[in-house]
Amino acid sequence: MDWVLAIRTPLLTPFFQNVTWLGYGDFLFLFIPFCYWFCEREYYNVFPQFVFISAVINSFSKSLFQDPRPDNYLNIDPWLDTLDPSFGFPSGHAQLAVIIWGFIFLRSNNFYIKIISLFLLLTISFSRIYLGVHDISDVIGGMIIGILSLIFLELILRKKIAFLNRVNIENIGIIYLFSFLILLFFWPNENNGVLIGLGSLIIGFWLGKLIDQKYFKFDNSINLLPRIVSAIIALIGFIALNNLIDKFIIQILNNHYLEIAVPSLILGLYISLISLIILKYMKLQRSEN
Repeated sequence: MDWVLAIRTPLLTPFFQNVTWLGYGDFLFLFIPFCYWFCEREYYNVFPQFVFISAVINSFSKSLFQDPRPDNYLNIDPWLDTLDPSFGFPSGHAQLAVIIWGFIFLRSNNFYIKIISLFLLLTISFSRIYLGVHDISDVIGGMIIGILSLIFLELILRKKIAFLNRVNIENIGIIYLFSFLILLFFWPNENNGVLIGLGSLIIGFWLGKLIDQKYFKFDNSINLLPRIVSAIIALIGFIALNNLIDKFIIQILNNHYLEIAVPSLILGLYISLISLIILKYMKLQRSEN
């Protein structure tokens, strides 16, 4: 990995230090819900769940392989806590970049959005090598898992997987719950907070979708400007709710796992249901019921 020192320049380093932030949770935690509120929900219905599930798979893989990152003297990533980094293989940035920006590339008909998506997919992935926090095998491994996941997602959307076509939304929640319990039992180490947090987020999102499908059937097929406004309002509410949870709800929970699970469950429910109910009363969301 010492070769990376030779390609660093004063121009490229700030660029990659900023572009790599687009692969961190602080950005994705806001961007993924925004896509759900703004984009055509016909295709983006499963997008948040799939990204969150992919993050669980990545965390499990890191804990399983426990592959060390490159030597810390190579690290110039300003966002990575050098005192307690996660393991290296596979790169979560590369894996999620392929899934997120690859999905947007495939779904969009806009030439410029396709170019931007492909550019971000490649630069976010390469930034991990440039900044010295992953080696080439970490990034390639993450990209391969991302590509396989993206293919699987496309097969789901095209209804090419027969047994999944017969699974109703109620049973999906049961599958989620049992899958997370099994993963919790077989988690390679004690650092299972990511599974609990993301698992609760997925369950909350699924529960909101279940209620939506049964009682509301929300539809965001509105003009571009109202859709932008509605997504921004929902995002502001999401940030406000997250802050309220940090200040009040977590304070009354005395259990470490509940402190992770309950806020994540509420936020997942907000993304798929609560925000849409609020937008409906603001005349920014349609409902068949």
